[in-house]
Amino acid sequence: MIQRLGALIGVEHVTSGEARAARALLPDDWEHWPSCVVRPGSASEVAAIVRECEECGAAILPCGSGSRLMTGYGPAEDRPYVVLQSARLNQILDYQPDDLTVTCEPGVTLESLQLTLAERRQFLPLDSPLADRTTLGGLVSSNTAGFSRPAYGTPRDLLIGLRAVMTGGVDIKGGGKVVKNVAGYDVCKLFTGAWGTLGALTELTFKVRPVNESEVVLAWDTPSVSTAAAIGLELYHSQIAPTYVLATNEPQGRATLVVGLQGIKARVEWQAQELDRMGRELGLRYTRTALSDMETSYLRDVQARLHRDIRLAARIACLPTEVAGVVQALELLPDLRITAQCAVGTINVATPSADPAQTLSLRSAAPQISHLLWTRIDPKVARLQNIAVWGEKRQDLLMNQSLKHSLDPLKTFSPGRFVGGL
Repeated sequence: MIQRLGALIGVEHVTSGEARAARALLPDDWEHWPSCVVRPGSASEVAAIVRECEECGAAILPCGSGSRLMTGYGPAEDRPYVVLQSARLNQILDYQPDDLTVTCEPGVTLESLQLTLAERRQFLPLDSPLADRTTLGGLVSSNTAGFSRPAYGTPRDLLIGLRAVMTGGVDIKGGGKVVKNVAGYDVCKLFTGAWGTLGALTELTFKVRPVNESEVVLAWDTPSVSTAAAIGLELYHSQIAPTYVLATNEPQGRATLVVGLQGIKARVEWQAQELDRMGRELGLRYTRTALSDMETSYLRDVQARLHRDIRLAARIACLPTEVAGVVQALELLPDLRITAQCAVGTINVATPSADPAQTLSLRSAAPQISHLLWTRIDPKVARLQNIAVWGEKRQDLLMNQSLKHSLDPLKTFSPGRFVGGL
């Protein structure tokens, strides 16, 4: 199979699964390594790879830079698999600044796209961690959004068109290259957040926005992270309408309230003044500081949890009104790094501790009606403690299983990686 894949796309674009470069792409705690890594250069090559792998009985794991492979289960071990990396699918295919749309291949990094859009004073409003490594295909597959999610939404809200290769090497298309289009079944939302389980993305079209005239990130020290979360929710629901509000003890271990403001200069200045006033009324007794671009970028990137000292990481999704209470319970746990997005009810936690008891403590701290996703966990600990990496099974699992069976009957794409072992 490896020889035939080399004949299809060139032997220089096929790397053995035993090679150091292939191992470096994958999480080091995976126990099932790929047969090879392939880097196609076109949609037609992707289709040829899919047909070849299915003929040989091999599965396919689509990926970009590999930065999100640590989330979820490792590939099913009942058969060999091939990693399909989008590194060579890295072209911006069409950019229409007057229409505010851009079409790219999935291997384009978020940083390189933003640099291109900045030439026309536009940007894609997704401030994902590790923009220099994160590919657009990875963003869409994981539906990853950054701090600005309350103001701009997620990839699900910004993706207006796509092309993908599904089982049998069939090329499918959904949406279009204009913001207003109705094209039957919403394939874009089907693939967004599917974690590569339905097919391999080959083309993505996004709507973009003009660059904001002014942008500032303000920070206040607070007595605790839970205090910052409670005040942050009050600020977000006020007339100030900040872009985002965070409660965190990263990166320096101090409890901090972080507020992002974007818009025209006069509006941002008014918001900053009102924040000072409201902060004093709500009990903030510390002088605010403005975070530099480097400090904000670091705070954003630390959420990717790729540090070698991080052994356990999770994301709790709950109601925004519950964030302060959940954070208060989490603060009782030792050596826990916390960043809560007050407006959307998302709490990211991480710890360098390998103690299995910490896992049980985190699970008990999450409200029963919340959703707990383990973004980084030792597979052996997960098996030993019977932990569902994607959270407890929900009622829609049956629908997910039905979709997977009908759209990927051979279980070609990322088998075993997703919810319920899909």
